[in-house]
Amino acid sequence: MPLIFCEGKEDKLVMEALAKHLGLAGRISIESYGGKDSLKSQLITLKARPAYTRGEISKVLVTRDADANFDSAWDAIKGAISSVFSCEFAQPGHWQTIEGGPDIAAWVIPGPQMSGMIETLCMESARANSSEVFSCLDPFVNCLATVHGEQPHEKARFALWTIAAQGNQAKDRLSVEFAIPNLPINWDDEVFSSLKGSSRDLVGGFRSQVQAKAARVAPWNSL
Repeated sequence: MPLIFCEGKEDKLVMEALAKHLGLAGRISIESYGGKDSLKSQLITLKARPAYTRGEISKVLVTRDADANFDSAWDAIKGAISSVFSCEFAQPGHWQTIEGGPDIAAWVIPGPQMSGMIETLCMESARANSSEVFSCLDPFVNCLATVHGEQPHEKARFALWTIAAQGNQAKDRLSVEFAIPNLPINWDDEVFSSLKGSSRDLVGGFRSQVQAKAARVAPWNSL
């Protein structure tokens, strides 16, 4: 079964919701490796799994957030994978076949030369249909930036948005796990193109990598 190896718990929850929207639930495995500092050790653990050695994991897509610096994130993720699997990546989405193992690729969210994280995609997908919420949220976030001298972390902005977007019922669903089904995330928005294409190709190989790149579809395309 193909595997998407996500950075954190929120990444896993969003990817599971997106996979469900695409009808891929149960056809791909989605796991969290517990944060960027744990990636190398978790890849070593993955390589030692019986399912891995038996060839039951067909492809592995490793993802992480760009945060504020895409280049730094890309260097870190490709370095961790290369050190464990002895392979080199020319660019995000470049698939490598591991001797005696699955094909493997790396992807930085939201995409090449972009800053942000998977939570950014969720918020931006909802902006067009929930402009009234952002008319409150954006000035508040800017106010916090003025007070503290820097923009709030993107995860903080996402947490504030999950509360504002849910309205008066947010008090019962402060956990992201319970909030996601009630947020106005537009899974059909263009910002999710890369993730959707990658997830589909993970199980079906709908597009070649050249076509995927032209359509802004990332490595997930071939998973």
